[in-house]
Amino acid sequence: MSVQTLMNRLLQTALVFITLVSSAFASNDLVNATLSLSPQFCITTQPDQSCEVELELKWQTQTSQTVCLMSDHQSLTHWCAPSEEIHSYAVNVSTNRDIQFMLIDKETNQTLATKKLKITPTAEPKYRSRYQKPWSLF
Repeated sequence: MSVQTLMNRLLQTALVFITLVSSAFASNDLVNATLSLSPQFCITTQPDQSCEVELELKWQTQTSQTVCLMSDHQSLTHWCAPSEEIHSYAVNVSTNRDIQFMLIDKETNQTLATKKLKITPTAEPKYRSRYQKPWSLF
């Protein structure tokens, strides 16, 4: 196989790849959905403290469609709206780590939108500084 033939095949493969990637991004651009989360943050007093909060998720889609909510939290893995008219979901959560929520089209399983609940501790972790402060006399 000559270098010219190899270069032509490589160029063809790259063009096919670029076409596939651009069509995937174009199809995602057609999906205009928004997902909102309230509250978006949960503040704890200790780094490993559990956060207990009632979350309200609201969404809007450009077209009428039945959606499902998925998350990476163990107890909240999957919930589907019973009809197209439902546009919100409330749930009590107890967690000590961030939770990622995804809004998914029930028929196509396409991800429409994502949102993350952030857990933020107010206290910094206790650790001893390796270096002494510059003003220390000892």
